[in-house]
Order: sequence, then C-alpha cells, then structure tokens
Amino acid sequence: MILLEPLNVDGLMAVNGQMKSRRREYANSQEDNDVKLLSYFGEVDPWTAWAYKPRTISLLLLGTCLLIWASGVLNPESSADTDRVTSVKRGVWAMIAVFLAYSLLQAPSTVLIRPHPAIWRLVHGMAVVYLVALTFLLFQNRDDARQFMKYLHPDLGVELPERSYGADCRIYVPENPKNRFKNVYETLFDEFVLAHIFGWWGKAIMIRNQPLLWVLSIGFELMELTFRHMLPNFNECWWDSIILDILICNWFGIWAGMHTVRYFDGKTYEWVGISRQPNIMGKVKRTLGQFTPARWDKDEWHPLLGPWRFVQVLSLCIVFMTVELNTFFLKFCLWIPPRNPLIIYRLVLWWLIAIPTIREYNTYLQDSRKPVKKVGAFCWLSLAICIVELLICIKFGHGLFPNPMPKWLVMLWTSVGSVLSIFLLVWTWQNHRSMVRKRL
Repeated sequence: MILLEPLNVDGLMAVNGQMKSRRREYANSQEDNDVKLLSYFGEVDPWTAWAYKPRTISLLLLGTCLLIWASGVLNPESSADTDRVTSVKRGVWAMIAVFLAYSLLQAPSTVLIRPHPAIWRLVHGMAVVYLVALTFLLFQNRDDARQFMKYLHPDLGVELPERSYGADCRIYVPENPKNRFKNVYETLFDEFVLAHIFGWWGKAIMIRNQPLLWVLSIGFELMELTFRHMLPNFNECWWDSIILDILICNWFGIWAGMHTVRYFDGKTYEWVGISRQPNIMGKVKRTLGQFTPARWDKDEWHPLLGPWRFVQVLSLCIVFMTVELNTFFLKFCLWIPPRNPLIIYRLVLWWLIAIPTIREYNTYLQDSRKPVKKVGAFCWLSLAICIVELLICIKFGHGLFPNPMPKWLVMLWTSVGSVLSIFLLVWTWQNHRSMVRKRL
C-alpha cells in the first residue's frame, strides 16, 4: 500500500504567492531598469520624463495609420498606375522602416544612455539592416551587384578611374613656374586631409588610449604599403605617407582627441535636470550636454597583462584595420567614387556602431568576475559586418588584381607572423612555469 502525506495547501499557497511576487518584482525591475539608471545620472527630469515613459501601443497605432496612408490600403486605385520598380522600392523602404521602428521600441538597450537609450536601439536596428543588405549583396555576382548599386544612387554602376597619389613624388618641380611645389600643395590641400584629421579625432575619443592609437596609425600605413600593388589609391609618396599622414594628420587628430578626453575626464559632473537649471544659458548648456557621454570611463586595455589579453587587444586592432581596408576595396570592386554619399553614409554608420562596440568590448575585457562571458550585441554585429564586407571584397575582387604581392612583402609578413607566434608561445610557457612554481 502506498501512503500519501496530507497535502499542505497553506504551504503551497505561500510558495505560489512568493513565486508570483518574485516574478512581479523581476518584471518591474526589468521595466524600470532604464529609468533607474537614468535617474542615477539625473536624467529623469519633469521636463523630459515623458521621453522615458513607454508609449509602445500609441506608437503602434501611429505606425499603423502611416502604413495605411503610405500603402494605399483604403484607396487601391491610387497605386494602380505605379510601375513595378517603384512599388518594389517603396515596399523595401517600408519594410526597413517597420524593422527600425521595432528596434527603436523593443531592441535591447546598450551600455550607453545618452542622448537617449532609444537612439542606440535605433542604431542597433540600422546595423542589422546593413548586415542583412550585405548578406544579400554577397549572393549576387559582381556585375549584378554593380548594377544593383544604381538603385541606391543613380550615378553608380559606371567604371571609374582610380586616383594614384604616387605618380610623381618630387617635392620640387622646376618645370612648373607657377607652383614649383605643386605635388605637395595638391596633396596638402586635398579634401580628404580634414576627413583624415577628424577621423583620428573620433577614434581617439572612442579608444582613449594613445599607444593603441599609434599602433593603429602606423599599422594602417603598413597596410597601404602591403596592398598598394592591388589598389592605385594606396600608391603614395614616402613624404605623403610618413610626414603628412602619420606625423601631421594622424598626430594632430590623436592629440586633439586625447585632449578632448582629458578635458571631459577631468571635469566634475552634476547632471541635474533641465528644469532645475537657474537660467536660460544653464538650460541650453544642459540640453547640449545631453549629447555628451554621461561619464568618461577609463579604458584600461592592458595589452601586456598576459598573452591572451595581448591577443584580444591585437584582434581589436586587426578588426579596426580590416574595416578601414574594406572601405577602399568595396569602393574599387563596386565602382563607388570617393565623393559619393554612400561612402559618407557607411562611415557615419560605422562610427555610430563603433561607439557602443568599443565600450562593450572594453567592459568585456575588464570584467574578470564572470567565469563565462559573452560579447555584447554591438560587438557581435560589428564583427559580423566586418566579416561579410571582407567576403564581398574577396568574392568581387576575384580576377581584378593580377599583380602578385612582392616577394619581399611576403617574406616580411611571414617573418613577423613567425616572430609573433614564437613570442606568444614563450610568453605562455613562462606564465605557465611561474604558476606551477607558485602552486609548489
């Protein structure tokens, strides 16, 4: 005979009540997480509190009204005369808009809260759209991909000559009486010089580590030297590469960026709300301050902490340089001129993606409390986008680069790789021996 104990109904009710209360507390804590974090920095203010309240149902109804108006649901005859290409374009843009609206409202929040968490959720959605578009492009052939670019900009799809900066490397040109320093003048006053400086200023603000920035600066010049047999755009004069790029543009951008970081890092922040500012100027400054970071965290990369940390920081440098190289190879393979707006759009999107990516990756390296860690969403997206861009360059570049890499470059990079591998192996062995000695 099987004996059953009497059922303790009161105990079960108590347990169920505790579980329900815990679930409610967890849901409320998840719902109010952003508001609590923002309140810690003084973000939630009577003037701006409305921007941090969820209005998902209201925006859903608003989006539905916009879809009804744009798609012609109530008046199908109005869109009957629209040609098929226009209908497909409008449908694709509407599909992207719906996904971005979902990302704005429901995508996971990032480590950044300025100017508003929803802005970075929107950037997350834009990164996903870009990754999906690159994946579609990867499955096309090169000619179809070049013609497809016409749908993004009407001036594309036409072969363009690649500019070479190393055709004449003379500093002094005696046969030109108007300007005997013509080569230096044209290079110095090129429109991309300012873009070069602002680019390194932005990188300095993101990375906030001067030795690492100089590694990236010199490393990219070495990449240009390595691939100049493939792209005429990389064929630069020695004084252009060393003096103008490294010692002037890169140095000034890094210097300005690090001074910007030190300026904001040394300030004392009191993020009181806009309504509590005493005068109009205070309210204006606080409003503009909303577009700056809430706090300037110290980015401690410590590449010499150990062999594994060295590999992690080196991987960041490799991904950074690969993204920059992809810009030039995509431009060459898809026939996109340097002044085309698509180049600017891609750079701006990468800049927006890189800001939370660097924060997430640095947090991933510094957080040693968790035995099992995973990178953040933006880190994953950045690496995925970089890989797909690289695959597009490899696929579409097949047959476009007949000149082989010079033997001395092959030997140079083989030697560098061998020395680096031996260095890491010896370093790992020494660390292992020291750990064994400590245990004994």
